[in-house]
Amino acid sequence: MKDIKGIVVFASLFLQVLSAGALGAEQVAIQGGTILPISGAAIENGIVLIENGKIAAIGRNVAVPMDVRSIDASDKFVMPGLIDVQSRLFVIESEFNEGRSIAPELNILDGLDPFIKEAPEVAAQGVTAVYITPAGRSLIGGSGAVLKLNGSNDVGRMLLKGDIAVKATIGVSANNQSSSLGRLAQYSSIREALLSTKIYMHQREKHAREMAEYNKKRAEYEKKKQVRPTEKVEKPKRPDRFRPNPTREVLAKVLSKEIPLQIEAHRVTDILNAIRLADEFGFTLILDKCTEGYLVADEIARSKADVVLGPVTVSFVETPRLEYRNHDVRNAAILSKRGIKLALGVSGRDGASSKFVALAASIAVANGMDKDLALRAVTLTLAEILGVADRIGSLDVGKDADIVILSGHPLDTLSRVEMVLIEGKTVFERKDKQ
Repeated sequence: MKDIKGIVVFASLFLQVLSAGALGAEQVAIQGGTILPISGAAIENGIVLIENGKIAAIGRNVAVPMDVRSIDASDKFVMPGLIDVQSRLFVIESEFNEGRSIAPELNILDGLDPFIKEAPEVAAQGVTAVYITPAGRSLIGGSGAVLKLNGSNDVGRMLLKGDIAVKATIGVSANNQSSSLGRLAQYSSIREALLSTKIYMHQREKHAREMAEYNKKRAEYEKKKQVRPTEKVEKPKRPDRFRPNPTREVLAKVLSKEIPLQIEAHRVTDILNAIRLADEFGFTLILDKCTEGYLVADEIARSKADVVLGPVTVSFVETPRLEYRNHDVRNAAILSKRGIKLALGVSGRDGASSKFVALAASIAVANGMDKDLALRAVTLTLAEILGVADRIGSLDVGKDADIVILSGHPLDTLSRVEMVLIEGKTVFERKDKQ
């Protein structure tokens, strides 16, 4: 009898698991309206079919199964979720120790508060992911990460990708005080760290060769001992132990192009120094902030560096900083017209400022940036720069169903976000439909 009861309990639990799996695999069809895939032309009266949190089909003639959950997007706009590339959301600055000037081994994930109350407010404005980095108090700080605003309080479940880029700074003033000699010293310190890393890499490679040669001789030694055990054979000497250096190991990944170096630089001289470092050491460069980039747009275009630009307007900044003295709202337009790969960020005063991503893009357009490029700059182009375009940034089959439904065009400041889905699950829905 006990065995029968056990079988019944097991079967009941098994059915519950199947039921839970079926709910998790819910199909959703967003129908009607104007779909903005970003990766291609707009689709009028289109359909987006979602299965298992992924986009299964998109187009005008998509076969929709009878039992799917249907979302009516008639007279609305449907687009991929926005991304803030310069967010402070979830970051507790006091918990992230950037006391050392060269500390690339630090990880932003160690200084996060996933329970931050502003996250739902940001998601309600169509932002489905944020890129967070160390604040920039170190010359070379830790690495950044992309997090999804999926409502989870578990950083592991929020994490889309870590170790995006190592953050560095040149010319960022302390207490709004700066000098040309001080900024040059920062450039020199970063260069010295990279030179030391090249020496470290050479020593590591040399040790690897010596170990390979030692292992070969050791194998020959063991073979001779087995064949002629009484014969005296000289035993090979093992090379001295190589001691890995955490700082150098991370910078070695930068120099071998496994991970970009994201350098925050505002002034012309600092931007040019960042480009000079990339030219000398051959790493992949992401220019961050790039406040005076419009003054050296041709040099940036020549360097092929990607640019993460922000703030678009100093209105997003709490107090005017020395670095923004020559800020120009036309910066994004000028750089994009040079063919520079450009992402737009808010770079606001706090984490909640990430909700202004669409506004930042609208301001860039109002000051001369192409509308399509501006939309890409907060979605697909941004995802490409961060190395996550295989998951987010556009509405394409196989990508995560991170989708925003709006009452009007996303760059129309009168448009309202009606619904936000992350991996096919609704994380925000406007109750007031007026």
